[in-house]
Amino acid sequence: MVEEQLVRRVLADEHPAQSGVTLVSAFETEALRPRQEHIRRARSRATSPIRATAPWKGFGMSLPASRLIRLPSGYLAYRRAGEGPPVVLIHGWGGSSRHWLGAFVTLSDEYDVIAIDLPGFGASPPPALPARLGTLTTATLELIEALELSYLALGGHSLGAAVAMLAAAARPDLVNRLILTSFGLPRSPAEAELMGCLHVQLIFSSMLWAPWLDLWSMWQTAVRPLAQAVSMLPPVPQVLAGQVVYDVAGVPYPALAVGAADLVAMHARVGLEAATTTGDPTVIGASRAVAVPTLIIGGREDRIFPPDSARALARALQRSGLVLFDRCGHVPMAEVPGPFYSTLGAFLRA
Repeated sequence: MVEEQLVRRVLADEHPAQSGVTLVSAFETEALRPRQEHIRRARSRATSPIRATAPWKGFGMSLPASRLIRLPSGYLAYRRAGEGPPVVLIHGWGGSSRHWLGAFVTLSDEYDVIAIDLPGFGASPPPALPARLGTLTTATLELIEALELSYLALGGHSLGAAVAMLAAAARPDLVNRLILTSFGLPRSPAEAELMGCLHVQLIFSSMLWAPWLDLWSMWQTAVRPLAQAVSMLPPVPQVLAGQVVYDVAGVPYPALAVGAADLVAMHARVGLEAATTTGDPTVIGASRAVAVPTLIIGGREDRIFPPDSARALARALQRSGLVLFDRCGHVPMAEVPGPFYSTLGAFLRA
């Protein structure tokens, strides 16, 4: 199976391309090299029925209930299941903790899996402060401290990957593994300068529109149930997913519907402020500061963070490995869930 062969190649530090996946670089630390025990466990899990099928098959049955916790910066929602070493996962822009259903299905028998709703996303209320990268990172670290977690694996998708990387850079004493999905850095100095200018423009735009979007939020809250219901009707989920997913027909409809509903539920002001992550110079600084073993996962057809941007991120990090999936866009957790979670599981066990 592709999953088993991929797990073996990731763990064995091998380079050749495999059907449906390209292993771009090997992990640059002895701590990630294989032991027979890890390979046997990875093989058994890659071939087990629950991991060989898409996690979405259990949609609606395996997702833990949302919990709300009061933090110094405000209330935050999260989902939690399983026992073992903690794994904290952060969704991307327009998403929620529901995007990590596959992690609960495949990892919660070995790990304490915790998926966050960032402030203003999912079931979390919007923050009092602007929902920029610093605010989102602070909320994440506050949750980790409130749950008394340590020596944890921290992962994120897209925007969530930026938050995870800043959190790992700020608190290296808490994080021992980092997983960055569908994320990258500017591919050249010219692109970095251009993205920096865009970052400044987005900040000014968010400052200008924030008061008006807060006023609109009252109406947004009132119409949200209706808007979510409409967003889940065909062909709306397929049309929205077509902007980020390579093969819409290959993703189960429940996954598309969840993505559409979460996008509609996103707080309007928060959505604009969180978009200022684009070109944020603190991301580049954090990439230089992170020293923990890091797995970067991306899709070769990702139009938001193309493979070259993921390679730039891998070059910036001190200890990283990069895996790119063929025929995969911006959401590998939903597009190729079997190989994605097998690779993630192998990295956590190595």
